[in-house]
Amino acid sequence: MGFLKNLFKFGKEYDYDYDDDYDYDLEYEDPDWDKMAGDREPLDLNDPNVQEQYVRSCLEQLKTASSDIERLNREYDEVTNELTDMEEVESIPRSELKEIEEIANHIKQLRAEHDLYVLKQSSMTDKEYKMVERYESEIARACDRLEAEEEYKKKVKKDLARLDKEKHAYNYRKRELESAIENSRGTCMVIMGAAVVLVIILFLMQTGLELDVRLGYYITIGLVAVALTTVYVKYTNFTTEKAKVANTINELILLENKVKIRYVNNKNLLDYLYLKYNVPDAHTLRDLYSRFEQEREARTRFEKNEVVYKEELANLVKRLRKYRIKNPEAWIHHVDALVDQREMVEARHSLIARRQKLRKQMEYNQTLAEEASEAIKDVTKEHPESAERILELVNIYESEKGE
Repeated sequence: MGFLKNLFKFGKEYDYDYDDDYDYDLEYEDPDWDKMAGDREPLDLNDPNVQEQYVRSCLEQLKTASSDIERLNREYDEVTNELTDMEEVESIPRSELKEIEEIANHIKQLRAEHDLYVLKQSSMTDKEYKMVERYESEIARACDRLEAEEEYKKKVKKDLARLDKEKHAYNYRKRELESAIENSRGTCMVIMGAAVVLVIILFLMQTGLELDVRLGYYITIGLVAVALTTVYVKYTNFTTEKAKVANTINELILLENKVKIRYVNNKNLLDYLYLKYNVPDAHTLRDLYSRFEQEREARTRFEKNEVVYKEELANLVKRLRKYRIKNPEAWIHHVDALVDQREMVEARHSLIARRQKLRKQMEYNQTLAEEASEAIKDVTKEHPESAERILELVNIYESEKGE
């Protein structure tokens, strides 16, 4: 009876027009993941297995966000200290600052004389050289890191595209199955209607013509039984497959949401590294580093005023140590900013831009952590029967975090 009730009920009408020969993949367009990576698709959390996967995903999101926030805080403090040092330099009394500017001008002059001789056919600008020189200790690793992150971005975008295509395909199949289920119900109605008509005809023949129609009744009952059994088997198969497809769609959404988070973090990191090293890609940075090594070798061979130059640098650091400057050695790379206010403004804007990028990443990861925490609370609230298992998963996460 339950089967017949479900079979005969009228649900939502489906007006999909399907073509078996149509290549569904042809109308798929690769979305703009830069805009869509922040979207999260809802999950069907009525299934306990999906609940557990979802909670584990949220805890993993919390762990990743916390780790990223710690790393970003360290970098943020370094950039903030440089900005603070700039403010300290600008607050130095004019009479004392003039002496520092004279030293900086001398350093600048020594560099110009040195470059005039050594870098007559320089393969890179002085600004590029200073940038690479400043990050020399880390730039080799930075090249490898940028290349790895760029390759990772390609893979993540490929994974997102693949998951999105699979999700579209399964949604398409789900609509097909829903249409097939509705058709099965309609077929059953037709069978039962035909059976009723046959029975009425046989009854009229029996009563009106006084014919023996018992064989007709038997044949009608048999045909109806075979037809309904066939429809029932198909209906059951369609319903079972629909449930499997819906579960697969949930798994794809869960996996896609994880990959989107990885994509956003990867993109933010790449944007920050490009800004930090002032390059558009890893290839440019590696090329800069290669040319820098050649330039450094040439400068080392022909540098004749290094003694005076070093003495002036030491003198500059010594003078700056008298003030509340946390990293006076960094000003070795900012002598232009000490004598030219425009260079100071440009350096400050670069640091502010870096700090904004860091703050954006920190806010994003903080939001991720808060959303993950709220999501776990919401699951517990909406599904109290799973609260004990969810609490157990949270305790495991907390213990691992403590270690």
